[in-house]
Amino acid sequence: MNDVNLSKKNLYGKGMGKHLSPIMMKYLLTTVVFCLFMAASAHCQTIDTLVDVGGYRLQFHIVTGKGMPILFETGSGDDGSVFEPILKPIAEITGAPLITYARAGFGKSEIDKSNTDPDKHGILATMTGLETALKKLGFDKKIMVIGLSYGGFCAELYAARHPQLVKTAVLIDANHVCWFIDPWVESEMKERRAEAEKAKAANLAAYYQSINLQTTVELMKRSPFPATIPVIDLVSEHNFPDSVLSARWQLCHQQFAAAQPNRQGITAHGCGHIIFQDNPFLVISAIVKAYSGTLGKDQSYEVMKRFLAYSVEGANTGKVTGK
Repeated sequence: MNDVNLSKKNLYGKGMGKHLSPIMMKYLLTTVVFCLFMAASAHCQTIDTLVDVGGYRLQFHIVTGKGMPILFETGSGDDGSVFEPILKPIAEITGAPLITYARAGFGKSEIDKSNTDPDKHGILATMTGLETALKKLGFDKKIMVIGLSYGGFCAELYAARHPQLVKTAVLIDANHVCWFIDPWVESEMKERRAEAEKAKAANLAAYYQSINLQTTVELMKRSPFPATIPVIDLVSEHNFPDSVLSARWQLCHQQFAAAQPNRQGITAHGCGHIIFQDNPFLVISAIVKAYSGTLGKDQSYEVMKRFLAYSVEGANTGKVTGK
């Protein structure tokens, strides 16, 4: 949720990718077993690179593959490594290139220090930097997008700017603009402005993202997710401790899913904000389903065969659901 923290302050889930639960440690072992199981047909090869996007460089981590790539947008405060536990099975099942990256100032990505105007470091600047990098990397054609938390805003904005390129999406407890009602935004902005200097000194990138909340929300209101793009929208059962905020979060996701017939809304029962920490199989299944839906009959059949092999292997070890 990024600009919405699940604990009132810092709703971004900052650093959540850095701490793995015992469930996720078990799941990591399953991932290793699966990579070995699929080694005869594919290999888990990765590329790490810094891409110059105009005066600063963004860090990209790419799992190599063939076909339509999948772009992962993480939550606030994290770099792309938060997705690491689920990348290998997704790569092995789909065979697709997987793209994760760190937004400016996070992870190993640099921040543009040539301009200190916060307006020049908002979500629109994030998009232009990403678009430049994807073009340089050769991934500026058809693509699938995944959005987690604040990354939901980024994935939705990218889709709104490139409705002909984005073929499908999976949103993971993503920010939807209907949650950000004006009174809440105005109240939150008062707090953020009051703490601006302290926040700026602590983390410049986080400060820029935080202070741009209202501008981000206004832009997202003008950039609705394209009705033509199929999407699976996953929402956590356990999110905000505040019951009013939680109810609004659930309702907003329901409204988003119900707005178009090509959208599927799924409540991740028993899961917190980072859904794939509690139920990795649900997220992997949603991504595989959405991706296979963009393929021809023969390609889709091959993907689903690999998914079945993964499911059977996981069921046999009792770890496929992360439990």
